[in-house]
Amino acid sequence: MARTKPDQGDELVSAFPITEAKFEAGKALRQSVPRSAHAQWTAPADRPDPVKILEAQAAQRVPDLVPIRYGRMLVSPGTFYRGGAGIMAWDLAHTPTTNMRVQCCGDAHLLNFGAYAAPDRSLVFDLNDFDETLPASFEWDLKRLVASITIAARDNGLKASEASDAAQATAARYQARMAELAEMPFLQVWYERVDMSNILTAVIESGDVAAAKRIGKIAAKAETRTNLGALHRFAEKTDDGFKIKPDPPVVVPIPPAMAKKFAKVIDKAYGDYLETLEPDRRIVISRYRRADLARKVVGVGSVGTQAFMMLLMGESDEDPLFLQFKEAQQSVLAPFAGRSYYHQDGERVVRGQRIMQSASDPFLGWATGSGAAKKHFYMRQLRDKKGSVEAAEMNGVRLARYGALCGGVLAHAHARSGDAAMIAGYLGSGATFAESLAAFGDAYADQNELDFAALQEAEKSGRIKVESGV
Repeated sequence: MARTKPDQGDELVSAFPITEAKFEAGKALRQSVPRSAHAQWTAPADRPDPVKILEAQAAQRVPDLVPIRYGRMLVSPGTFYRGGAGIMAWDLAHTPTTNMRVQCCGDAHLLNFGAYAAPDRSLVFDLNDFDETLPASFEWDLKRLVASITIAARDNGLKASEASDAAQATAARYQARMAELAEMPFLQVWYERVDMSNILTAVIESGDVAAAKRIGKIAAKAETRTNLGALHRFAEKTDDGFKIKPDPPVVVPIPPAMAKKFAKVIDKAYGDYLETLEPDRRIVISRYRRADLARKVVGVGSVGTQAFMMLLMGESDEDPLFLQFKEAQQSVLAPFAGRSYYHQDGERVVRGQRIMQSASDPFLGWATGSGAAKKHFYMRQLRDKKGSVEAAEMNGVRLARYGALCGGVLAHAHARSGDAAMIAGYLGSGATFAESLAAFGDAYADQNELDFAALQEAEKSGRIKVESGV
């Protein structure tokens, strides 16, 4: 695949000096970017209209799906925040920045963490959404995570003190985990991962029976979210074999009149995808035949981008494989952090995911569509034992614990590409950084509510069209 030249330090690999020297270099950075400065958020006078940012994104998306995106964002300030990564990217770039670059997620809110199956089939807990991934300053990801914790606390009707405690717990765990990782041999850092079984064991040992039951249910549910489970949910047996069931506007099969033309496009994209897989993965895929394809609406922030689900079948009715083709557009961080090293945005997503995750879907790949637009796509399994928490059910204690879990996972994801010792030296061991991040989360939650109100007003005035309940 063609690639652009590295831009603004986008290439992360470098020779790190000894740990102590890097720790001191990070510590010295506090002089130019004080840790207390991260508490700051006041909207600049030239801050763009948040609705205009969403409208600019809508211009690049499927028109009939954009109202669904707005409808999902207008459910609550929390769902608005999930769809507003592009809004926050501008804001993050206008806050005090250390420029200690790591492979960033770009959209590290609390619901983009969850359980899924590692290639060895055990359940792990990690980041699981990388549409916006790009090398950038580490604290941009952490600020988005901490703000999401504060916003979730408000959505749940928690006290301001509980929101602050949860936000501080998130940042403090990131800080402590980064210090731990800085002391490890890098190979050990690379192999580290969070297994769901270990989380469950730790909670059981803590004596929190209720939490253990909740985690057990999440794991048990994730175990059922397999390709075979997806077959029973999304497909039905016909005279021509299994076909994907229509569920408009969320799942829409390709119309017969377009099937022949569309088949040529898919043939090319599928062929491109196979070329990006390692030979052993291609052997697995070769045992399956393509059975059907449908458009599928996904997520909140991604609604309106082209996304498809492909059903492949093996030798028996009990051997399905679902792949998701998802359009990859330029990262929302790119205008502020620099262009990706990878010209193909699907490749950008896949490469970034493999860098950040402790274990990744073995069927990750990418392809370029045909036609004038030549859209970029990445591919992965549609379902592979994925599980997530219900943030709306969390009280203050549970939200703080979950925030800490996510903070530790994010630190590990960053340490896989960044300089853990330098970041740890900057963060230190006191409460200054965590308190500053909690203050930022509170201030940005206020901003998010104002932006949410602006979208509500846009609906009320007829500026945008909204389709709710989808």
